[in-house]
Amino acid sequence: MEVIKKCLQGGVLLSSCILLAACGGGSSVGAPSDAEVELDSAYYTDLYGWNASGGLSQTQLGRGLNLGNYLEAPNEGEWTGGRLLVQEDLQIIADAGFKTVRIPVRWSNHAGETTPYQIDASFMARVKQVVDWSLAEDLQVVLNVHHYEEMMNDGENMQENHIRRLVGIWQQISEEFTLSEYGQEQVVFELLNEPNGTIDYDDWNDIIARLTQLIWTTMADQQNNGSEQRTIMIGTANWGHPDGLTQLQLPSSVNSDNTIITVHYYEPFHFTHQGADWVSGSNDWIGTPWLGTASDQQPLIDLFDRVTAWNEQAGRGFEIFMGEYGVYSLHSDPDHQRAWTAFISREAEKRNISWAYWEYASGFGAYDPEAGAWRPALIEGLIPTSL
Repeated sequence: MEVIKKCLQGGVLLSSCILLAACGGGSSVGAPSDAEVELDSAYYTDLYGWNASGGLSQTQLGRGLNLGNYLEAPNEGEWTGGRLLVQEDLQIIADAGFKTVRIPVRWSNHAGETTPYQIDASFMARVKQVVDWSLAEDLQVVLNVHHYEEMMNDGENMQENHIRRLVGIWQQISEEFTLSEYGQEQVVFELLNEPNGTIDYDDWNDIIARLTQLIWTTMADQQNNGSEQRTIMIGTANWGHPDGLTQLQLPSSVNSDNTIITVHYYEPFHFTHQGADWVSGSNDWIGTPWLGTASDQQPLIDLFDRVTAWNEQAGRGFEIFMGEYGVYSLHSDPDHQRAWTAFISREAEKRNISWAYWEYASGFGAYDPEAGAWRPALIEGLIPTSL
């Protein structure tokens, strides 16, 4: 959920953290913190044959990774101890077997407050540089609008102003990332990360209609040229939770050929956020285990199954992209973290749900930039052995 990213460096409202914390519970109830994992070891293998193509034979996006805490920070480096993305990062990600990167971008910190909401040229160039590095490594890109906090928090009287600004931001992105330069199979536009706060379900449905009209019709010369159409990605209101799917009202222009649906997955919250200092009361959760018992698995399977049931209804059949999921590393037991990550990843793959782990190299990071190595507990859960 948004708490993962906004809070990671202390940027989220405490009330939001408390609200989200209330949505998650513990796991392996009554088990000691050093209890052994019971998850079937098959989850650490390539159960569903995704290794050969990285999931691209089964889905458009396959296995992915979020470049979290870089371009989504107020300014790049502020959330990563001064570390900036370099081209080698994309090489490392591709060499590990990932096929997609999701690039969260805080455009609102680099755009004008009034029309035409001009995006700073140097920031646009920086985003394009990271996208180009990704494409050079044959990584597909999901490019989004992330952390538009003012839209969520300024109140209803400012809502229309922010929606117009969001439209202006997407117009400029559409002008820069044209189909002629960034093909339909290379870059996906994710309209808005985790609508929440002032943006309720009805507001979000209205915004979807306005942005699809903008990208596919108003910007047709750049994004819908008759032979290609920009693929877009649509998430759910209420922080991207899977159960928000039932509230989506999609325009008639949206179909399984031009749209990917995304959800985020951080259940159970008390396990994935134990000891997270941006979440009130989370120190009480330190030591919360996840052992892969039947009682651990069932609520997570039920949530996956609700997503599948929604998508099986007439007129849908979208690719579902689990755009964020992960476990905060500081206090979680590595074996439990590995088990949860492998279970979520394989259960997604079982259902042909593509995914992007949150995130590359920070508090939830699969890669340790100081050691110059992947964290075993995570990479073993994400990219399994073939046996």
